[in-house]
Amino acid sequence: MEKILMVGIVGFVLFTLISYILIVLNISFLIVPFTILGIIFTFKPFIRTVRRIKIKWNIQTFLVLLVFAVGILGQLAVISPSGTFKNGDLVFWSAHGHDGLWHIALMEEFKKGYPFQNPSFAGQKLINYHFFSDIAPAMVSKYLPLTNFDLYFRIFPFIYSVFLGASVFFLTRKITNSFGASLWATFFTYFAGSFGFIVTYLKNKTIGGESIFWATQPQSSSGNPPQIVSNFLLLTSLYYLIVYLQKKDNKLMFAVCVLLFGTISAFKIYAGIVLLGALGIAGLWQLIKERNFGLLLITLFSGILAALLYFPNASATTSFLIFQPWWYIRTMIVEPSRLNLIDWELRRQTYIYENNWKRVIFLEGLGLFIFVFGNLGVRFLGLWEMAKMSKDSLKSYFNLTFVSIIVLSITLPLLFLQKGVASNTSQFLQYFILFFGILAGITTAQILSKAKILSRIITTALIILIMVPTQVGLLYEFYGQLNHPRTPFAQITEKELTALKFIKENTADNDTILTPPYNQYLNLRGATPNIWDWFDTSYVAALSARRTYMDDYEQADIMGYDYKPRFEIKKIIFESNSSTEVKTALAETNANLIYFPKPLSPKIDLASIHLTKFFENQEIEIWKIN
Repeated sequence: MEKILMVGIVGFVLFTLISYILIVLNISFLIVPFTILGIIFTFKPFIRTVRRIKIKWNIQTFLVLLVFAVGILGQLAVISPSGTFKNGDLVFWSAHGHDGLWHIALMEEFKKGYPFQNPSFAGQKLINYHFFSDIAPAMVSKYLPLTNFDLYFRIFPFIYSVFLGASVFFLTRKITNSFGASLWATFFTYFAGSFGFIVTYLKNKTIGGESIFWATQPQSSSGNPPQIVSNFLLLTSLYYLIVYLQKKDNKLMFAVCVLLFGTISAFKIYAGIVLLGALGIAGLWQLIKERNFGLLLITLFSGILAALLYFPNASATTSFLIFQPWWYIRTMIVEPSRLNLIDWELRRQTYIYENNWKRVIFLEGLGLFIFVFGNLGVRFLGLWEMAKMSKDSLKSYFNLTFVSIIVLSITLPLLFLQKGVASNTSQFLQYFILFFGILAGITTAQILSKAKILSRIITTALIILIMVPTQVGLLYEFYGQLNHPRTPFAQITEKELTALKFIKENTADNDTILTPPYNQYLNLRGATPNIWDWFDTSYVAALSARRTYMDDYEQADIMGYDYKPRFEIKKIIFESNSSTEVKTALAETNANLIYFPKPLSPKIDLASIHLTKFFENQEIEIWKIN
């Protein structure tokens, strides 16, 4: 199973890279024969490997299956109900109506071929986004009879969750050769949460607060494909780094390491930064210690591959990070939705004014302590193993890489924010949490191995009791109680789906759609709001498979587009009473269609400026721009 799953992760990365290259060369149809050839060449080794599997049905097997089954179900629970139909309407929970539809819009874009445009910012190159996690589902959707919604919300999340558990389990086994440590590390990964539930319980007697200390937990990472993919790729990269270090001069392992280390930036740039940065540190130490260039060569070739994949899709004029030290700790303390300790901040400012630096340092240190331990939760048990691994880091290149990743992933967000959505750099913290889950698993296994049976039972129960509230609170926030289920956060009605399907079947692939400007003050107060009344999303591009002139301002801002001029043009078209103004603005859009729900109709009669009605039902109108 170890061989099948870990090689399977490498196969997933290789399939994604080959697919990307073929799409860029505009010969994506070769993906089908390449895949068939890959299956033919790997079929016999796969069957031989499967035949060697001998399952021993004992308590260990049962525990592994139980942890994986419950852990995977927990991760699927926070994504899989979205993208389903309720009374003919397509419904979404949490942020999936925004994030999920953006990824599906990207999937539709990749089916069109290269060069890639931003599907919600027509005519502009797709830049500053790690889109590799959307390539494999896009190609599967293109060549197999599977829907985008099943692939994005159910099939690939299941695969990713399996890969996450497998990469944790088998990496930990490589490190420790201990079944107990591997099982506990997997358990911490799937179930351990922050101490946010303590804050929410003290505030309002509820259990929740997954990200009250800023970091989201691995349980919810299935809702962020680039994040969960980067999680298991980071772990798999270290797994094969161990294999490489054990088998020096192994060209195959060298190539596998370059593939994994080099492509991870295209899946998630944050992971690429910490992984290549840590490997570079280990490589420099290897050069100093042994005069050996092995790890530096992996870093070099991986860096070249990462640059070739990342920079063609990046804007040289856009600043990625902003230096803003201690922002997360400061906002964690004062933000009303977090700790809401305004008095703390007032005292800090008073001490600064009085030059009482001893008290300032004490408050800042205490804030850092709360930030670290709050995010770690019960994973703080890994501090003991972290100390041991740090002590041995100059003797072990793997330990040095592992520890460097942890240090970088906690240090970088304390110093930098991301342009657009500042809090995005908190995603660095997921690697800090992920790795501490492994360390906590190792420590827990060591503690329990020395304890007597009663102490072992009590300790296990206590650890699980502290872990569970985050997962329970997360599910409660998404879906409410069993007897009082929460309604979906947003919906696309059956009639609107009909309109979007009509566009997909009756327009050219490269047509552009103009949609109404998002009005955050509209609020028609439905039990489940229509998606256009909920938030600005890429739903039209995702469901119609056509680009839109300008939607999803938040995503556009993150990626560095100047969306405001287009937003103002949309406002003129939909809000102006002047036919001349509207015609002039329309000419600037190069759009082929105007699409709008009837409550968002333009103020002028579109027929008066010689547009032609293309489609209409009880909810939606579509007009052709002649």
